[in-house]
Amino acid sequence: MEALKQTKKTTGRKKIEIKKLVNEANKQVTFSKRRAGMFKKASELCILCNACVAIVVFSPADKLFCFGDPSTEAVVNRYLKVEPEFEPVKTSKGKKPVSCEEHNRKYNEAMKVLELEKKKKADVEGLAKVWGRGEWWNEEIHEMSVEQLEQFLVAIFDLRSILLKRAAEIMMMHGML
Repeated sequence: MEALKQTKKTTGRKKIEIKKLVNEANKQVTFSKRRAGMFKKASELCILCNACVAIVVFSPADKLFCFGDPSTEAVVNRYLKVEPEFEPVKTSKGKKPVSCEEHNRKYNEAMKVLELEKKKKADVEGLAKVWGRGEWWNEEIHEMSVEQLEQFLVAIFDLRSILLKRAAEIMMMHGML
């Protein structure tokens, strides 16, 4: 029993006093977590009770975040009596509307891809700094480490991609395609 108490690193969930936060970092973290929770609860309410919900929130950094089912605009228009009834959500060729969770999943996947691309860019830039010359493609490959060879290969493929795009642009400009 004593071993379990010693390994616990967090304090768990606690009831907090509801008052304005002073620390800007704490404000941002709290806003992000509570916004996500609020949107999730609103989504559950829509699914369970067939309710129409719209939430519009501005962050402390003055960024706009919206949630709406069937859409934020439709709920606001109904509230303002512009449209008395909701139009069905338009989907393409019988597909189901995409849920908030699906949008979040796609966003997280895109962020992972972005982070990988940033890492690749940093690796290529690091490789250029290590070699210190502008003609890195002329380096002797038999003197490179495995990591340098991998970075070299990435750089060559990136260069090839850039060259192909530029060639296509030039051919389009001159009407060759």
